[in-house]
Amino acid sequence: MLPELLEHQATGRIAEIYQEIRVCSGVPYVSSLQRFVATMPGVLEWAWDAVRPAMISGAIPETGWRLAKAVRIAPPSRIPAAALKGADVAAIRNIAENFVRVSPVNLVTGACLARILTGTVPSGEGFPEPWTPPAMLPPMPGNADPATLDPATRATLMRFATEVDGTPFIPALYRQLAHWPGVLAWLADELEPRFAAPETNAARIAFRAAAREAAPAIVARLPGLPPGPAPDAATAQRVLATIDRYAETSPEMTMFGQLILDAL
Repeated sequence: MLPELLEHQATGRIAEIYQEIRVCSGVPYVSSLQRFVATMPGVLEWAWDAVRPAMISGAIPETGWRLAKAVRIAPPSRIPAAALKGADVAAIRNIAENFVRVSPVNLVTGACLARILTGTVPSGEGFPEPWTPPAMLPPMPGNADPATLDPATRATLMRFATEVDGTPFIPALYRQLAHWPGVLAWLADELEPRFAAPETNAARIAFRAAAREAAPAIVARLPGLPPGPAPDAATAQRVLATIDRYAETSPEMTMFGQLILDAL
């Protein structure tokens, strides 16, 4: 699985950054994108300081949520009662709401950071403050560890596997839902034909393009880059490759999280 600095392992400045990410995103956890970048010494600190003014002012989150409103795919069938047997429907709904909220923020954050890592040096006037983030959503149950799942559930979960930085990666939405095998199996069957469907691909491309088009105006207003050395070329390429992969999965998490809400 993708290496990451887990939230309970974070100390010092990383712990402070994790808390700011949670507050600005309005969700009670830090996404694997940031947890992965945190494994590279000094990189999350530099990257967060670079985009922080646009986060704490609400420029990045509000842009992501605005763009996400236009992302829609064909509605699903209702989740069968058999798939929901024994499931905590409120917890499942909360999981979906968390990903619908955080994924657009990650997408726009990545688009802004990609511009900075490819040479844009901002020198803008900054952003007005203060901004009041939305109330934080309730905690989720946590990512299921594939190694602890029964073989059938593990096989279902692996149907969602992709790759980041040359390492197998399962988006957290599916690992969270793996606590309810019936729901996970329903979602796998519901999504399998959608992953490569033209409608899904068009929505994914449009959302990603909208984030990239919004990024230059946000970056241009940033007051400058943080002191200290930027990531070296090889590290920057690793981060950029990860951002690019998340630019594929973040639209999916938005669309498929909403699909779960619609199905409920």
